[in-house]
Amino acid sequence: MTTLHHRASSKFTLTPTLTSDGPYKNRQSQLFRELEVLLELTPSTFSSALLALPREIRDRIITHVLPDDNTAARPELHTCLWGADMSTGEPWRHDIFGYASHVHKRARLRPELLLINRQLRAEVLENYWRGSKITLHAELRNNSQTTNSKDAVPSFSFSQHVLKLPMLVHVTHVRFYIEWNYTTLVRVGGSRERIFTDQTRMASSLMLCMDKMLTPCPSIETIELSVLFFWKYRSGKMYSLSMQDLFELEDVFKQEAEARWLRLLGRDKVGKGKAAAAGVGYKASTEKKGTEQIASWRG
Repeated sequence: MTTLHHRASSKFTLTPTLTSDGPYKNRQSQLFRELEVLLELTPSTFSSALLALPREIRDRIITHVLPDDNTAARPELHTCLWGADMSTGEPWRHDIFGYASHVHKRARLRPELLLINRQLRAEVLENYWRGSKITLHAELRNNSQTTNSKDAVPSFSFSQHVLKLPMLVHVTHVRFYIEWNYTTLVRVGGSRERIFTDQTRMASSLMLCMDKMLTPCPSIETIELSVLFFWKYRSGKMYSLSMQDLFELEDVFKQEAEARWLRLLGRDKVGKGKAAAAGVGYKASTEKKGTEQIASWRG
């Protein structure tokens, strides 16, 4: 609120009048939040009386102010797509998420709950994430150069930022976008035994990468893979995946990955709506888009 004062010189001055109503409080909270981030202040700098209470009591209070749209459905949240080339040295925000389009406004967090201070922001988010369905979107990619040597083990990688996500422990669904590069030493029309051996080794490497990412996620309910193949011969000619290749890849995943996925999906039998029996389903297809070939699996 602003008060207008008239002086004898017929000039007007604007003097701010601090009140507890209107948008001022929101602006003040936002200012404090920006100062915390800018100056890297501790949460106690802009303290709240709520922080004097034990954490268990704070959690109960926070539960009462979280949105409730009177439905049994959990709000569906999504992380951004964490590309494999997102460098760990870059200052990404790790607590950012988005809502699925069907999530009603009543089920979404009120922005003012996140503007008190950093500690309460983290606690509000944690309580909200605990009751949500969160899908992690992450890319895994291997280097085609690692498959050119007979003894090299082709390795997959992902952005290490994923391991810093504060909502990781509450993730219920994972969607992997896999870029699978492969240069085969087999000549056109040559033996398929070497290709199958390479597939097995690459699948093993992929599983190690996935294990590292999924270990901090105890609440997983589904795992989806969308694989983008860039396969070629040593001569540079593109390798066209056939349905036989996809069936062989499915066999490789069943041997190398299925048991691990089932352990992950069934490890928390009393989780949030998790089925007692977990299963892995496969839907394989090939689609050529220039040099891209696509297949997908769902667990």
